[in-house]
Amino acid sequence: MFSLVVCTVDRFDQLERLFRSLVGQRYRKFEVVLVDQNVDGRLNELIERFSSQFIIRHIQSAKGLSRARNNGMAIAEGDYVCFPDDDCWYDPDTLTTAEALLIAHPELAIVTGRTLDVEGVTSVSPTGDVQLELTRWNYLRCGNSNGIFVRRAALAEIGGFDENLGVGSESPFQSGEEADFLLRTLAVGKRVRFFPNLIVHHDRVTTDYGPRQVERARKYGRGFGALIRKQAFPFPYVAYRLLRPIIGWLLALVSLKRDAARYKRAWLLGILEGYAAWPRWRSS
Repeated sequence: MFSLVVCTVDRFDQLERLFRSLVGQRYRKFEVVLVDQNVDGRLNELIERFSSQFIIRHIQSAKGLSRARNNGMAIAEGDYVCFPDDDCWYDPDTLTTAEALLIAHPELAIVTGRTLDVEGVTSVSPTGDVQLELTRWNYLRCGNSNGIFVRRAALAEIGGFDENLGVGSESPFQSGEEADFLLRTLAVGKRVRFFPNLIVHHDRVTTDYGPRQVERARKYGRGFGALIRKQAFPFPYVAYRLLRPIIGWLLALVSLKRDAARYKRAWLLGILEGYAAWPRWRSS
């Protein structure tokens, strides 16, 4: 059985879309662990409407994506655990494909897949169409949390998500929790592989460089900076990850693309801030 840990706050229509896609799953052995971070009962009607279609276990959690996922994992009963966002949706064969891969590859603790928009275009992370064994150097090309399917038995060694990382955390580090989870899986000797035929859908992340996106880039950059400091990546890797936004920032300035330049600069500053602040935050 699969346990789908769905953490949700301030969404209804997108969550309904996810639930509709679950009704259409050809593989029927799953439960939804709905981790509700809303302070009201706005989801009660939705839960009642779909609870006859599949198992929904509804719990409340304080805000913070990593905290909510850990709370959901704590009560998950499935052999496999996955983490669909409340604004993603599944193909009819998503769980069928995940189960087939996990059975065919007992040596893997985790299989990951692609996240595509409604038109089939990569929408969240820059994955390709080639199968990859995950390493410390290619982890950014091996999917995001929507496409993580983990054996629950492996969680005892891997542990949960770091609650100092991720959206809604009480820390300044508003990203990096999914990459940290995958890298810690490797650190305990487990294997992870990316399969391009395992597909989850998510709307494309906006390419707009407005004030909200610039602010988010700064927050997410801090999370990435904290991640690479926590995971003790060597200086050449850190330098490479800093050089990319520096070049992008300078090219945008030269091209008089001011909004893009502000975005690249925010990402760069965020990485520097997160890298510098991580040791102080963990020791406080």
